Amino acid sequence: MSKERNNVSLHLEWAPGRVVARDAATGRSAAAASLAELGSITGAHKEAIVGISRNHVFLKVVPLPKAAPEDLRQILAIQIGQLFPLPADQLAFDFIQTNEHADDGWLTMIAAIRAEDLRQLRADLQKAGLRPARILPVALGSAAVATHAGNRSALVVEETPAGYTLDVVKSGVVRLSRTAPPLSDLAREAQRTLAAAGAGDLPLVTVGDLPLHPAQQASAGALNLLNEAPPFLFEMDEERTRAIQKRIATKTRLAGLMMLSALLLVTLVWVDRSDQQAKLTRGQGAWARQLGKLRSTLSYEQSKAERAVQVDTGLKSAYNVAQPLGDIAAAAGDSLPTSAWLSGLSIERGKPVQIRGTAANPDDVAHFLERLAATSRFRDIKLTVANTARIDQTTVVQFNVNAVAIGNLPMPSPEKLGSHRTAKPAAGGAAGATTAAAAGSGSETAS
Repeated sequence: MSKERNNVSLHLEWAPGRVVARDAATGRSAAAASLAELGSITGAHKEAIVGISRNHVFLKVVPLPKAAPEDLRQILAIQIGQLFPLPADQLAFDFIQTNEHADDGWLTMIAAIRAEDLRQLRADLQKAGLRPARILPVALGSAAVATHAGNRSALVVEETPAGYTLDVVKSGVVRLSRTAPPLSDLAREAQRTLAAAGAGDLPLVTVGDLPLHPAQQASAGALNLLNEAPPFLFEMDEERTRAIQKRIATKTRLAGLMMLSALLLVTLVWVDRSDQQAKLTRGQGAWARQLGKLRSTLSYEQSKAERAVQVDTGLKSAYNVAQPLGDIAAAAGDSLPTSAWLSGLSIERGKPVQIRGTAANPDDVAHFLERLAATSRFRDIKLTVANTARIDQTTVVQFNVNAVAIGNLPMPSPEKLGSHRTAKPAAGGAAGATTAAAAGSGSETAS
């Protein structure tokens, strides 16, 4: 809270249909049905601190997580409609988070008023030519009353035309505010108020001479000390948004001025060093030409490296096969039943293995296919031919089986000469290596 706002001497207690004005500097006060009727007191002022009457303020203390004020405001914007009997879009609110920790978080005092009341108040102030320094619950002035009496925590009791006001203050923050009818039993009402706030026994502070003992008397009431109330401000969402936009615009203007200053400084430096810049520009042309030559050389060397990688890949594919052809033939022979034999075996890189054989009976052929399938060397096993024949007086089964040897990949295709626009020795070397790899692939046929 700024020092200037602390010095605002015109204090108003406002409610629809009743306004109390008090000049804290002169001690003059008056009440009327509207603000326009109090010109004798308000006419000499341009700014006022406005306290909303207790009967038009919703006040509650709830636990909330410890967070930045803007984060808490976003949380309350969602929950405010559940705390008070009006929807969130019909309320204007603010809060004070205390240092008292509860099981669910830090106790936070939240106060709200009807948005329509706040709009009416601002319209009345504008007609009276007054600017609101702060708009807050008038009950928050009781914290200053307790402090002046030497207590940070107390039950502050004050008599008003509407009855007795009872405000529970703990650690400088109002926790509960209520109004009791005139001629009430003050001792009983004080006990009820402390019990409702769960505050236990607190010192009693009365404004003026009231029948409440033991109590300490205060010389000034909540309205008179409203300028010393804790920081609190009722604002509409659109007002808060405009204030944020104004701060952003101010920062933007400041950033623009700083940028303009930086541009002027850069211009002065550029003018001061114009000769050096001209020399740098001439040197950049020579560096650009040199850089072009280096890029051309880099591109040529990269193409040579790519061809070398291709040759290396072809050689590895040729000489480091997944299954040597001899292992494939051995696996096929080992899978034959004892009463069957091979009559032919055709193996070639990249092509299915063709197995021809003779068996004593069809069961041996079936067993042979099962054994081939059980190995991890073949897939896609197919019986293409199975014919019965006679050898001397014995009936046999002649069969042909096709199977794909796993990892038996085809040889890379030889690179065509002239596919790259490079030097002849480099192209020839790559083609020669590929041809050598192809020559190492071969095929194997056994019968």
